[in-house]
Amino acid sequence: MQLQCDQFRQLADSYLNDELIVETNHELISHLENCAECRKELAARRELRSKLRMAFMSAPENQMRPEFANRLKEELREQALQKSMDRVDSTVGLRSFNGQPAFFWVAIAACLLLALGLGFLLFRQRLLMAPYPGRQETARTEPKTKTFPQPAPEPPVKTELARSAVGDHRDCAIHFRLSEKPIDLEVAGREYDQVYINLSKVVFDESNTTLGLELIEAHSCVFESRRFAHIVLRYHGRVVSFLVTDNKRVIDGTETNAQSQLQSQVIAGSQIDGYQVSCFQTRRHAVFVVSDMTEGENLALARALAPSVFAHITRIESAV
Repeated sequence: MQLQCDQFRQLADSYLNDELIVETNHELISHLENCAECRKELAARRELRSKLRMAFMSAPENQMRPEFANRLKEELREQALQKSMDRVDSTVGLRSFNGQPAFFWVAIAACLLLALGLGFLLFRQRLLMAPYPGRQETARTEPKTKTFPQPAPEPPVKTELARSAVGDHRDCAIHFRLSEKPIDLEVAGREYDQVYINLSKVVFDESNTTLGLELIEAHSCVFESRRFAHIVLRYHGRVVSFLVTDNKRVIDGTETNAQSQLQSQVIAGSQIDGYQVSCFQTRRHAVFVVSDMTEGENLALARALAPSVFAHITRIESAV
């Protein structure tokens, strides 16, 4: 039975804590692939947990007070000095307090300090791992099975290429500081890459008119010697870059198989330099959506634009 949205919300925190069994994880991930609202909910919870963790670790009451640190340093220095003196005394048969050498008490003090420090670290770790208030009880009672971590899926494009896309968004769409002046997208399509021709019209396909996109500019620009088709959009008040570039490698498989797997191939990459990156690829091109929106919003926009753009690029790739 397919997971429902209310069931997802009950299990979301256990999923983030890696407390679910493998089968439940698969059901939850399958639900996320088809539900934009739940992806937003999960991203918001992940961000809230991160903020709570940082707030706890940086709270003044959890920091070592300067006076305590200074007093501890003085005591250790005095103990070290006393240890040296007791060594001299021991050479003439003198004994320290209660018949034990001074180094004995220094060792005891060091062990107590070490135990105190380890206890504090364990206490703080348990607080960090504890769920925040409001967590659903049904999520706590979910049976837990110890499993080996699954390997992360291989990203559709190389990280270096994604970084170039983020750099182009930052230096072209945000700060306008590219060394080479951009050129018209249609001109670039005739001179460099035919998939650039009519690309802006494809992005604003009739099926995408309900998304609320606003076109700011469409051109071709170069970032670190790599040429991009760059369509700058405004979406929900945020600047978004839609970028296409030659991936210089041919992917095995037929166009039909690639089309059927398109939605699963559009993935949210890791955050790079503060920007979210969603990407997919055709046989010879890589496509990126870069913005400062949340992970869920960026991914949802990329998946909405992907079908028409994928069809346009693969049609031209097959013809040339």
